[in-house]
Amino acid sequence: MDTSEKSFHDKALLFAKQNFLIVGLFVVGLILLSSGLIQMTGQQQASIKFEDGQAVEGSSVSKIKVDVEGEVIKPGVYELSQDARVQDALIAAGGLTSDANRKAINLAAKIVDGQKIYVPAEGEIVTGTTRSTSSGQASITGLISVNSASTSELEELPGIGPVTAGKIIDNRPYGSVEELLERKIVGKATYEKIRDLISL
Repeated sequence: MDTSEKSFHDKALLFAKQNFLIVGLFVVGLILLSSGLIQMTGQQQASIKFEDGQAVEGSSVSKIKVDVEGEVIKPGVYELSQDARVQDALIAAGGLTSDANRKAINLAAKIVDGQKIYVPAEGEIVTGTTRSTSSGQASITGLISVNSASTSELEELPGIGPVTAGKIIDNRPYGSVEELLERKIVGKATYEKIRDLISL
């Protein structure tokens, strides 16, 4: 260390000794300032995370409820995402029993809010008031479901041919049976013939 550096060092030490209180307050002030800045930054990050969480929550997929009955492990009402399929409902219900007629259900069929999915047993005759649609939905009332019936089932309705049945299927899902008329999928005369024979 040369003479000038030693002289500066000695002066700095002498100043620190003479002004110990001032230097101490300065150091404490720096520590408090740094601590405050760190806390403010942490609060801003927490605030940003909270806002991000709010945004994600607001954009969450809406839910629907379906009733799953028949040959499933845990029959009951389940809440699923709006774009769920029959397969998702069956998974929620614990899967199929060993007696289930797997050929009677369409796992890929889209489901709608309030739908009842019925899985028949092997050899079960599903007729009359418990007729099953291709999606595995049982119509307890014997009505044909516009949301899940197959083309051939829709063609059983008076005034519904292959073209109209195709239009009904292409425009699914429906929130009410009246939408067939409102969306001009069938004419008024046809709607009057089928309205008491159809359900969601």
